[in-house]
Amino acid sequence: MATFTLPEGLAPEVYPLAWLVGSWRGYGVMSYPGVPEQPLVHEMTFDHDGGPYLRCTSTLWAVDAEHSSSVSQEMPGAVGAELLAKAEVWATETAYWRPSPAAPEEPIDGEKSSGQRSTDIEVLVAQPTGHVVVYVGSVRPARIDIVSDAVVRTASAQDVSASSRMYGLVQGDLLWVEELAAFGHELQSYASGRLSRQEQA
Repeated sequence: MATFTLPEGLAPEVYPLAWLVGSWRGYGVMSYPGVPEQPLVHEMTFDHDGGPYLRCTSTLWAVDAEHSSSVSQEMPGAVGAELLAKAEVWATETAYWRPSPAAPEEPIDGEKSSGQRSTDIEVLVAQPTGHVVVYVGSVRPARIDIVSDAVVRTASAQDVSASSRMYGLVQGDLLWVEELAAFGHELQSYASGRLSRQEQA
């Protein structure tokens, strides 16, 4: 097993999120009332500038079914993504992730962690659909759970009232699930995916 190394220049406050840093690519599936189930290609990057937070950019693409093959959910993210041809952008966002200022600051030791310790985090997500969402939650070694604390939308934006997300590191891949309350529907499954870390060039 490879030894985990903290990214160079990472602020100590962000050590609990260090395992997210890097570029990820994979596939997903989206389904919601009124929207047919469809596969997605997903790319996400977490980086930092030395401040006490991570910056995240995320883009989901719809898939050109005629030029794509079927994907098994057991496939690694990068393998599945190679079987799917990107079509138009379905969703994109920019976010800032930071441990709560009152959260404990302690480096993650991937081999010695018991998995019981958690750190409070805050996530600010901006989307070009006219939505800004503030999430709060917690991060444990290899797992993050966040729920929306506030959803702000412009006058022309669609009705979105709540969201929750879970991210987990499983066999080296980043798995995620999102639930959404929108268009008058209660909070329910919206999308999920599996991403593989991309090697640096």
